[in-house]
Amino acid sequence: EGEKLLSVDELRVQERHWMEMWKDAKNELRQLRQDLKGEADEEVRAELIADIEGLKKRKGDWGRLLGLNETIADVPVTF
Repeated sequence: EGEKLLSVDELRVQERHWMEMWKDAKNELRQLRQDLKGEADEEVRAELIADIEGLKKRKGDWGRLLGLNETIADVPVTF
């Protein structure tokens, strides 16, 4: 009910967006993990770990939308 079917062109644009978001999350995760390795302050480490966990979830959401991780495709995606 309220769902809009996308045309082929609209779907391509949407998939390109999802792929960009997935790639951005992947790159940001790499940077956060690098930052975590060199961080000694426990408070900052805790914040970085929380950021990493949140970003991993987001990256998983984008991957699911793209069909990259079919094993957990039944998990609902919310934005």
